[in-house]
Amino acid sequence: MTDLANLSALTKTPTTQLPVDWYFSQKIYELEMKLLFEQGPGYIGHELMVPEMSDFHTLEWMGHGKTLVRNANGVELLSNVCRHRQAVMLKGRGKADHIVCPLHRWTYDSGGKLLGAPHFPGNPCLDLGKTPLQNWNGLLFSSPRDIHRDLASAALARDFDFTGYLYHGTRIDEYDVNWKAFIEVYLEDYHVVPFHPGLGQFVDCEGLEWEFGDWYSVQTVGVYQQLGKPGTRTYKRWHDAVLKYYGGEPPPHGAIWLTYYPNIMVEWYPHVLVISTILPRGVDKCTNVVEFYYPEDIALFEPDFVEAEQAAYAETAEEDKEICNRMQEGRQALWLRGDNEIGPYQSPMEDGMVHFHEFLRRHLDPALAAR
Repeated sequence: MTDLANLSALTKTPTTQLPVDWYFSQKIYELEMKLLFEQGPGYIGHELMVPEMSDFHTLEWMGHGKTLVRNANGVELLSNVCRHRQAVMLKGRGKADHIVCPLHRWTYDSGGKLLGAPHFPGNPCLDLGKTPLQNWNGLLFSSPRDIHRDLASAALARDFDFTGYLYHGTRIDEYDVNWKAFIEVYLEDYHVVPFHPGLGQFVDCEGLEWEFGDWYSVQTVGVYQQLGKPGTRTYKRWHDAVLKYYGGEPPPHGAIWLTYYPNIMVEWYPHVLVISTILPRGVDKCTNVVEFYYPEDIALFEPDFVEAEQAAYAETAEEDKEICNRMQEGRQALWLRGDNEIGPYQSPMEDGMVHFHEFLRRHLDPALAAR
């Protein structure tokens, strides 16, 4: 359970929900972009996206405008836009010893250095831009922050160890809600049993434990009734796959959910690691980029396990989207009529949301007070 004294020491301010207008105010949104996202961790991708020399992986959520590459320097993030006529060059994943623009054949090496520009009398010396990266457990960040200091907990490094895993794929989901609504749903376990018939009988939130840091929180939940009572047909497949892989025994946990503020979630499930990143696209729109990673033997030889896990994940994601939409609609109704109705927190199920709200206030309130 949560150490409430520790939680209180971390927050240091009254624990009340956010005002309704924080989900609709352009001023608040602009402050969040400046103070949280421009100065935040800036997750880019995982090094497993480019496991071998000369691999590339373009970032779809950036419009393919940047690409991860593995070269002699390790893993680097390069601009994927040609310096000649600003065309996107690579798309998707693959191998390339050189990056060649398909329009006019300008050619760069895998480190972004321009090697040749056809029909120019000399090399224009216009190399591709690079973004410095930090690496924590293979997760790559383009950030002014000290990522290792933020995530210094030994438990985090152990629970989210990607050694022996392979990148499997990415799904991208769009939401017509304020980005904070998604994070709030992720950070509260109060809704799991009443709203998630599948997830609610896979994980056991009665044994919920919290860990808090200045920039993160972690939820650890147990396994529901030894996985003997699946709540939906989709989750039955997932129960069966997990029990088969564990030789009939339940796993040590149902799930471990790390939220690295403001918008990065790293998730442990039995023999699955997931990285989910919420990208604000406006006051009432956001994108969720979800990456799946599995141990090598599962990724290569256990398609039924992968399909069962991703089907269960998708079922829960659709239910979470409905929660987000209902919250957005209700808050919008209040905002339009000028009301600010906010309710209490349930402890310990919503302690993570308390911590997140106080994180937001800690970073935004001084700027709001100065205006």
